[in-house]
Amino acid sequence: LAAHATTLAPLTHDQLVDASDLIVEGTVLSVNTMVDEHGHVWTQARVRVEQAMKGGVKVGETVLVESAGGALGDGRTVEVHLASRYDEEERVLLYLVSRRFGAAYGTVGMMLGKFTIKQNPADGSDMVVRFTVPYSRDYDARFMPNPPASERVSLASMESAIEHRVVQGWDGEPIPGVATAHL
Repeated sequence: LAAHATTLAPLTHDQLVDASDLIVEGTVLSVNTMVDEHGHVWTQARVRVEQAMKGGVKVGETVLVESAGGALGDGRTVEVHLASRYDEEERVLLYLVSRRFGAAYGTVGMMLGKFTIKQNPADGSDMVVRFTVPYSRDYDARFMPNPPASERVSLASMESAIEHRVVQGWDGEPIPGVATAHL
């Protein structure tokens, strides 16, 4: 089965920050796929927070992050185009929006709100990479391709941009797919 979004509005970094309830860096502790009471398939990742950059979560806490779709143990796969994928022990930077009254979160803009933190092969520093594959393919964050050198973004520069925008606050401009009341 497949579910495809017809469009995914591009969001600027400032829009990602503004639309987020939480922004965290952490490590994926577990990944599970489940079927909810309505028959919808969800993949859930438990993430241990190692740095909280926006929102009310504390270092050491865990957050439950949900993505639509997934591969069930019985061989069925429900594809959702551009859904975020997770791997145990993957280091992540997540822009999250509350779901189910704060019991779970989803990424802002589907895959747009999820970055993997990995080592830059050029200098060993941490960089952020955005990448996803369909649920029908195996996902192993250790083997994620590196972007070209000219397109690499350091984790430190991303953290700085987040901190600046959180202090600055929302500029009042509409964000595609986000209700103004949420901002």
